[in-house]
Order: sequence, then structure tokens, then C-alpha cells
Amino acid sequence: MKKTLRIGVIGLGRLGYQHTMNVTRTMGARLAAVSDPFPAALERAVEDFGVTGYADYKEMLKDPAVDAVVIATPTQTHYDVLMDVIAARKPIFVEKPITFTVEEAEKIQKAVEEAGLYLQVGFMRRFDPGHVAAKKMIESGACGKPIYIHDCQRDPNGPPPAYVPQSGGLFVDMGIHDLDVARWLMGCEITEIYAQGAVLKHEFLKELNDVDDGQMLLKFQNGGLGMIEISRNANDVYDTRTEVIGLEKSVFVGQEQLTPFKTVGGQEIVFDMANWCLGRFKDAYELEMAAFVENVLAGKPSPVTAYDGMMGIKLALTATASFRENKPIHLTY
Repeated sequence: MKKTLRIGVIGLGRLGYQHTMNVTRTMGARLAAVSDPFPAALERAVEDFGVTGYADYKEMLKDPAVDAVVIATPTQTHYDVLMDVIAARKPIFVEKPITFTVEEAEKIQKAVEEAGLYLQVGFMRRFDPGHVAAKKMIESGACGKPIYIHDCQRDPNGPPPAYVPQSGGLFVDMGIHDLDVARWLMGCEITEIYAQGAVLKHEFLKELNDVDDGQMLLKFQNGGLGMIEISRNANDVYDTRTEVIGLEKSVFVGQEQLTPFKTVGGQEIVFDMANWCLGRFKDAYELEMAAFVENVLAGKPSPVTAYDGMMGIKLALTATASFRENKPIHLTY
């Protein structure tokens, strides 16, 4: 077994740069190369990390010093990049969404399975210590059968207008995380989604055919129910919470935010909260990269597979369609 996994990172935007830093902090990993077509981003990473930089990721894939690849490019490029990396037969960590269409996601899944390659999707909440503890408690049977889940995700502010057309819309951009958490914690698939949404604050979203608040009512294979709320309007804090109700016990995640303290005085109570996902889920981002490295080196299976990536975009697009058509949509498996 190899002791070190030499990783190349493709895409050096905000999250890609964070993944690059996490590679350098991960036991058993070594940052071997970086790639980005934008000169400023590439030059920054080359200077900061002291590695070889490639403007064309295809040239990086030819580098014999690169054993595995992290993909953090814009989602609309994922399909082409993924198929090239699969052809190069290198283990993959790819950010969510795996792609923007179910058809492409199914092709990616098939290609990965036929090649026998490791692929891990960046649903970081599956590695968040609070969510992991909740999953273990549910799986242990301590909660009894899970019968209801409530999940909320609230961004601190609205997105930049230029980002919206490439985001996939609210239910894809944000809701995909919550939908993945719901099927993971409930331990079964979602069989029905009924979504609604509205522009409540950021009027420019109307012109871009998007919304800043959404809700999804869910039904599950085990007969359970669920509700997800997503919002761009948390007013300068990042608020993510999950509640799973079982027949015997309930488990709540995220009610205590960054550090377990609050200040009281002047007739107000102030909680310490993150102002972005990179703060709230700092540990999760590091732990998912550690899992990627450990699993590839040890030959273990991926905990978040191409199938999970396909299901994420399938559910998010179903929610989008439900909102557009103003009706519940049933899913079959």
C-alpha cells in the first residue's frame, strides 16, 4: 500500500483554494499540482503552495506525479472534466453537484463503475461531527424508526447576480445538500417532493427566474415525512440545523453553533454563529478530504458515491420542477 497520495487540484476559486489548503493539512496526502485557466488564480496558488501549475488541466492529468484529483471547477464544467479524469483512471474527489443533469450524472456513474474507480462527492455534512453522531445514533436503533426530519439551511445574504445563472437555482445550489442529508439520515429514499418558493427580499432574482426562499415537503420509502427550508435571507449569519424525530428519541444537530457560548445582558441574548459555510463546516471539509485520502490509500469504498451524486441532482431538479409546476412529484426506484 502506498503511504502518500499525490493530489492535483483542478479549479482554484474560493472552495477549490480551501480544498487545496486542506490537502496540504491531510495526513498521507501531498499536493502535487494545481490547475486553473484563470492566470491570477493559478499564479496565486503556485506562489502560495510552491507546486507546479497548469493552465490546462488535461496537461496536469499527464503528469506522472499526480495520483488522484480534486475537482472544484464550476458545475457546468464537471461532466467534461470528470470524463477526462475517469479516462485517465485517477481517483476523484468532486464538489457537488456532480453535474447539472440526471442524464450526465448517470453516465458518470456508469463510467466510474465500469472503470472500477474511486469517486467521492463533496457532501461535506456527511463528515460534520454533529451529523455523524446523529447518523450513528439513528443506525444504532436508539431513536427507534426515524419518522420525521426537519432541515433548514439559511445563507447570510443573497448571491451575486452574476452567479445566479450558473448556480442551477436555489433548489439545486442550496437544496441539494439538505436533500442528501435527508435521505442519508432517514436511511431510505425520498418518494415525493412538493416544493414552493418566492422572492421575499432580493428583487433582482425575479428577472433571473430564481427565488431566495424555498420549502420542500417530503415523503419517504419508510412512510416517514420531512420538511426542508432553504433561504438566502439569514441576515449576515449562516444557519444550518437538522432535527430527526424517531419513535423512541429525537436527535437535533446544529442548535449549538460555532462555540458553545452565548452572551446575556442589556435585555438581549447573543449566540456565536458562523457567517459562512466554510466557518460552520470547517471540520467537515477537512474530514472529508482526510476520508478521501485514507480510503484511496487503503482501497476502501467511497462513503459518498457517484450514485449519491446522481441522486442529489435528481432530487434537486425534481424539487425545482415541483416548484415550477406547483404540484407534488412522485419518484419511483
